[in-house]
Amino acid sequence: MTPDELIARLRPHADALRKGAKSSIAGLGKVLGFNVLEGVIIPKKCLCAAIGKGHVSVACGTRFLSRPRVVGFRRFSFEEGRYPRPEELASAVLSARDAFRARDAAMILSVPRPWVLTRVAELPSVVKDNVASVIAYELDRFTPFGSAEAMYDFAITSEDAEKLTIAIVAMRSETARPYLDALAAIGVSPQRVTTDTTAFGTLCSILGDARGMVLCVAVDEEGYDGCLMKDGTFLSGSSGRLAGTDREKDLTEIRAGLSPLLGRFDAEGIPPSVFLEATGRYAFLEEELGVPAKTIGREDIRKVLKTDIGDGVAGPLGGLMEMIWPGAKGFNLVSKGREASGGGLATPVTWALFALIAVAAVLYLVVPLQMEKARLDRIEYQLTLRRGEIRAIEALRQEIASIEADMKRIREFKESSPMALDVMKELTTILPKSVWLTRLRITGETVETEGYAASATEMLPKLEQSSLFKKVEFSSPTIRDTRQNADRFVIKMQMEGFEEKKTGGPKDERKK
Repeated sequence: MTPDELIARLRPHADALRKGAKSSIAGLGKVLGFNVLEGVIIPKKCLCAAIGKGHVSVACGTRFLSRPRVVGFRRFSFEEGRYPRPEELASAVLSARDAFRARDAAMILSVPRPWVLTRVAELPSVVKDNVASVIAYELDRFTPFGSAEAMYDFAITSEDAEKLTIAIVAMRSETARPYLDALAAIGVSPQRVTTDTTAFGTLCSILGDARGMVLCVAVDEEGYDGCLMKDGTFLSGSSGRLAGTDREKDLTEIRAGLSPLLGRFDAEGIPPSVFLEATGRYAFLEEELGVPAKTIGREDIRKVLKTDIGDGVAGPLGGLMEMIWPGAKGFNLVSKGREASGGGLATPVTWALFALIAVAAVLYLVVPLQMEKARLDRIEYQLTLRRGEIRAIEALRQEIASIEADMKRIREFKESSPMALDVMKELTTILPKSVWLTRLRITGETVETEGYAASATEMLPKLEQSSLFKKVEFSSPTIRDTRQNADRFVIKMQMEGFEEKKTGGPKDERKK
């Protein structure tokens, strides 16, 4: 195999490893950059202001312990038929912020759907790692705006081995700039700029507990707006203005505009799932769309969000949900397709927590060792204080051991030698009173005795019956002493059991 062939064979594996490493690094960055306090331990409050024709709607919500809650909703009316001026938006936001006591709340601005256009683009899959740069470079090809003059965001809706399908939402920067400047003048800087189109799709996905692909349709006096969502992600949209002179003609135009979006359901072989918000003269539109539709209204809001807000709040409420609802997805036009980094790889709070974990780990490893060392030092100190007592105790132990050894030797000597007192006591007990002894000699296990008796032969049976003696016999002939009128005898005998004790063998049975 040539080097070129080897490189060609290994290149796909290297690319896969590189992509996996980049994905892991990106995931780690998201984990480190996640603020574990805001919205979990510390309540997070948000304001969403939606610009509409003749009004500004402001919704306020919080997230605490990862649970979202809508605090309230206010609508500020202005001249009919035109969008509020920038200073009117600032005045409405300032009034709502004071009413909701949300001076430090995060701000979201929702712009009207006519200001925004949506496009679906396809790019080669090889640009996935640098898709943000590619979109910025190619934006003027997909939209009428260049990246320098536009506010935009995008999302990858599908991908395969060859191509990426991308949904792009964009608007001209100059359209929103006066409103952003007016808000900056009162000390408010929106963290997100979203649009009614995607905000309503997010709201429908949450209120309808939608799974899979859904079509969200909003119809009011200005026109209609439809967005196709899949698992909470925007796929594509369609919108149009309505003349308002002929209801049937308007319905025909709505059906024609939604037809491409409904065709996606047929392409995937699933029944259409449609959520509807219709206000004004277009209310009760469910049965006229030609497909089964579920109306999203205040009852759904009350059931899911536990608050009572009037109908027609797709813009502010949907934008608010994109900020406070866990896992909600949406577009942020000020990001230009790049995720907010949070000021670095990780927030200061995250780094502080990592430092605390590291300190805790060190303490967990070091503190037990230090405690044991301190315990050993205390023991050594106590031993030093009592060293004299320990030496005295050791001397006593040695003295006790010496005494016990002496006692053992005495006990062994006593057991190994017959006691003369025991022999004399036994002889005194068994011999008649007419017998007197002139000599008694004990040598080892042998006892010899001499003396006089009226009849020497009577002594042998008595000695034989003793439990202390055995093998009793005369060691010399018996002589009759005429002067004493008695027999002179010399008797030799052995100690009963002495030989077995000496050798450690079993004792003989005692004589009966």
